Amino acid sequence: MQIQVEHLDSSGNFSDLQYNLSYLQFVKHLAFAGMGAHSSIYNTFRFAGFMFEFMPYWKHEPHYFWLPEIVMHDPTELGQISNRIGKALADFLAKKIYGAKFTHNYEDAMVQFGHPIKGQRPDLYCDTLTQQFAIEAKGFKRPSVSSNAMINHKSQSRKGAVPVNFSVASVAFDIYRQPKVKFHDPVGENVEYSIEVNRKLCSYYYQSILNIVKELQLEPSFQLERVPQDFLAYQLPIFYFSDSLFLIIHKSIVNGEWKDMGLVTMELDFDDENLYIDVDGIGLCIR
Repeated sequence: MQIQVEHLDSSGNFSDLQYNLSYLQFVKHLAFAGMGAHSSIYNTFRFAGFMFEFMPYWKHEPHYFWLPEIVMHDPTELGQISNRIGKALADFLAKKIYGAKFTHNYEDAMVQFGHPIKGQRPDLYCDTLTQQFAIEAKGFKRPSVSSNAMINHKSQSRKGAVPVNFSVASVAFDIYRQPKVKFHDPVGENVEYSIEVNRKLCSYYYQSILNIVKELQLEPSFQLERVPQDFLAYQLPIFYFSDSLFLIIHKSIVNGEWKDMGLVTMELDFDDENLYIDVDGIGLCIR
């Protein structure tokens, strides 16, 4: 699927960008975006639920999300689906455009900074390993988003008690005809990078993923030729039609190197839509 992006940077410059998005990419960003500091086996069912729940909305060609008739006249469900799509695209673009390595639930960041969870706030807290920024994520069926609306969304992205270098309003629209995103970056602030907080959030994120492997007693599979040598593949008890779904994890994560923030994250690009590895060293594979 092709995503059209209007990017406004901190200098006030506009640029038109275009990205290709596979279904595995979409599901990975959907399920892991702001996953929260949870160490629970139920995360597995969350991933499985997203994998199957959004299949009716995915359309390979032409490039748009399909709107099934069952929700076409249900504004509540339509709003919920659209907003979750918007959040997944915001997570995807945070990594593509600003080099985020991790995206966390903003409320989890508030807790780590010692703030009560109250008041208006954005959706995501993002970590590049040198800077931290916030994102207000939206998703709409409507064919356009006005400049005044973007001003309001940008204002929302700046609210919240957590110190960030800058904040972004990511608004997806026209989702069910030709997905577009306005990714607008307000002027930021010069704040100190919070090493300890970001290390804790990184730790919670990886530990919650490793707990899935532990609780399900998964063993790595060594029969997936397309998976790079530095990664381990764990078959999940989930079937994608007649295929098997694998959780891909970088060996340094399994070995706990992230505890010292020593993980060098990366993004590996594959022409194969059956494999996607994100910059946080976590991926999905279908065989």
